[in-house]
Amino acid sequence: MLSAVLVGFVLIRWQHRRPDGERQVTADTREKWLTRLVVASWLLPSWLWLGTPFVGFADLPVPWALRIVGAGVGGGGLLLLWWVHTTLGANFSPWLELRDGHTLVDVGPYARIRHPMYTAGFVLTLSFGLISGNLLLAVIPALGLVPLVAVRVPDEERMMRERFGASYDAYCTRTGRLLPRL
Repeated sequence: MLSAVLVGFVLIRWQHRRPDGERQVTADTREKWLTRLVVASWLLPSWLWLGTPFVGFADLPVPWALRIVGAGVGGGGLLLLWWVHTTLGANFSPWLELRDGHTLVDVGPYARIRHPMYTAGFVLTLSFGLISGNLLLAVIPALGLVPLVAVRVPDEERMMRERFGASYDAYCTRTGRLLPRL
């Protein structure tokens, strides 16, 4: 189940990558390292759990029913991630950048949440812990994701505000940052 979630994540991101001619790596060093931290915090503990006994000391007595719930949570996270990528279309970038022709996306998951891709990341992270029943797989991926989100969300919102001004401010009043506004 954990492998399926990880493979699903990679396939969704791969499907929505830019063609080679459109790549513009504009990320600063901090952003590149934070992104690498997320990848490492997701993959390394998962690979260790799947292929070695080294992280077995952190296994918890999680019932199989809860592991199945975790698989459902992972599936939901993958659906949200796919919806986000499909909605963004040409506006997607793995880095903080606005290119010519970028638009303010406020439909699909963006109609209620400003940063649903990060929300999907947290949902997937939760699924790792539930599926594996391993404390390290519950904590380490979150510890990798939190710093990226803490740095990128304010930077992204500042960038969007500079480009879209009052339209972005109005959008912010209608939407929640990581969860829908009640």
